[in-house]
Amino acid sequence: MKLRQLINIIENADAPSYDNWDHEEAVSYSQYLEKHFGSPDEFTNEQAVWHNIDGFKRVVCKDEYILHGSPAPHYDFVYSYIDLEVDEDMSDELAKCSGSILIDHLKNEVGARCGSLTANAVTLNFCLDVVYGRAEPVPEEYEKRILGMKDMFAKGKKFELDWWPDESNDADPENPYYKENHEMIEGTRCWKGYEKKGMKTMFGKRVPNCVKREHVDYCVNCGDLVFSEEMDLHEDLKKWFKQKWVRFGPDGKIRGSCGGKSKGEGKPKCLPASKAYAMGKKKRKTSAARKRRKDPNADRRGKAKNVKT
Repeated sequence: MKLRQLINIIENADAPSYDNWDHEEAVSYSQYLEKHFGSPDEFTNEQAVWHNIDGFKRVVCKDEYILHGSPAPHYDFVYSYIDLEVDEDMSDELAKCSGSILIDHLKNEVGARCGSLTANAVTLNFCLDVVYGRAEPVPEEYEKRILGMKDMFAKGKKFELDWWPDESNDADPENPYYKENHEMIEGTRCWKGYEKKGMKTMFGKRVPNCVKREHVDYCVNCGDLVFSEEMDLHEDLKKWFKQKWVRFGPDGKIRGSCGGKSKGEGKPKCLPASKAYAMGKKKRKTSAARKRRKDPNADRRGKAKNVKT
């Protein structure tokens, strides 16, 4: 890589870009929305926002991955809002039905947070029916509607609502987005940028334990950054500089940036600064010692050896 290319990457590291998002599933869905609704009206390194699309007042896709266990284990990262006035007494009852229901009394709007526009439409339709007296505000009714939508999808049937146009065909089981990402959405395979590290139990169900791949290593004597072969070099360099990686040794002391070195320092362990400081000195000692046991050669070149932190 030429020096000018490296300088450009560093200078643009903080510019709003999907490269700066941490959650691949949020990126994938946001890009799916862009394909159907055009570029977002607002875009930052944390979220993409569209106004007045697909029957919603606002749609927000955030760079997050919130675990939600009802009515079945899934992750939330997309928000949809409508104008709806809710009595304060009724808002308490709705809140008990789902943590995905978001009520703002000052704006007289209601939001839903889930993993798709379809699930949000189901949630907001439930809120409409409760407010206008067509449904009881009980968790059982809400869960029945969500599970009913999922059952229709599994049987190849499209979920529909009178007020929701579904302009992106989000509720269509034949939607290419869901066909391409079916295993990841169903939780049987990891998203791009993640790798499977065994299995875990989540809400009574066995699912893959997906962890982010760490692409960056450092040769302390030769002074080179070492990247895994499968990475996108441009993307990961931007993330590396933005995260401000630091190095530490078996004594647990943070010695400076991952790239500097002192005489006789030996093989360091490198991590993003926020993670390294959060670990505490004792855990840094253990982590660095494990790194030296698994990857002792300070002069080693080539493919990175990612040692579990």
